[in-house]
Amino acid sequence: MPDDHSRQRGQSNADGLLVAMLTATTYAPSRSPGTFGGFTLVELLTVVVILAIIAAIAMPGLEQALVNQRLRAAGTDLMSSLMLARSEAIKRRGVVEVAPLSGSDWRTGWRVFNVNTGQQIDKKDALGRRVTVALAPAVIDYDRYGRMSVAGVTRVQFADSDPTNAAERSRCVTIDPGGLPRITTGPCP
Repeated sequence: MPDDHSRQRGQSNADGLLVAMLTATTYAPSRSPGTFGGFTLVELLTVVVILAIIAAIAMPGLEQALVNQRLRAAGTDLMSSLMLARSEAIKRRGVVEVAPLSGSDWRTGWRVFNVNTGQQIDKKDALGRRVTVALAPAVIDYDRYGRMSVAGVTRVQFADSDPTNAAERSRCVTIDPGGLPRITTGPCP
């Protein structure tokens, strides 16, 4: 029965060649014996300090980005709820109302419901931190034709609670008498 090295028989240095090939592919350690790999305490502390400085510089910008996102989300959430309420009022041929979850505080969130049956159609949760609501009516009603039940234009303004940033970061949701909502950036006129 042939063994593993039968092809190389007849060559006097076959075993030596095989050993040389195996040892050539192994890597010798590059450090001297007795030393350990890794980081020194000074190197580790330097990296931690640099990361802390970068985080301190980035945090205010991150906070503003989060507030902007909350304002954008509040405006688009209200707009989608208003479009749903208008659509449902036309479909159900009845009054559909968008109202705050708690009294007249729109920051607690709102719900869309059929006034005749009391059936809840949609619900939005509380707004995020630093978001205020201004100019909002107590409720927003759509009649069976999808129009506003009040005459004139209705406005709801979402703003940053920080007065230094309120005007530039505001979102204004405007609802025309025909019931169509639209959203703009900036304070309501």
